[in-house]
Amino acid sequence: MVAFEASELRFGHVVHLDPDILRERGDCTTNAQKEPVDRAVKEPHYFLVLKVEEDSCTAAPLYSKPGGDKDHLDEALKTGLANNWIGVPSYTHRRQQWRIPLAAIEAASGEDNSDSANRRRYAADKPEVLDCILSWETENLFSYRPV
Repeated sequence: MVAFEASELRFGHVVHLDPDILRERGDCTTNAQKEPVDRAVKEPHYFLVLKVEEDSCTAAPLYSKPGGDKDHLDEALKTGLANNWIGVPSYTHRRQQWRIPLAAIEAASGEDNSDSANRRRYAADKPEVLDCILSWETENLFSYRPV
């Protein structure tokens, strides 16, 4: 089942993805720490799409708990399907972004329960907020590597 069509993906979308499927494809990368412990998310996660290019996107996994290097998302900038999103604390991690081919989004989004009429979004009309989150990519301690 494809929950997200590549053609509809926009910056600010929040997509439920299975990192195991992304790993199996072999064409996704992350700048998450690898040694001594691989910090790349492993369980299905919501990912915030920060940038969409012709064949790929840059996205950041979202977390429900605060912690070091995590920044809280402004609840007022959340829209779309409320389940697991509106009213639920959400955090991005400054040290983990993923580059994902658009075809991989389709393959890994099967468990996303939103539909094209009610997608989860963050800062949909404030690209500067997403640009700020994306700027952490340049300050990361680690280079992109295969997941």
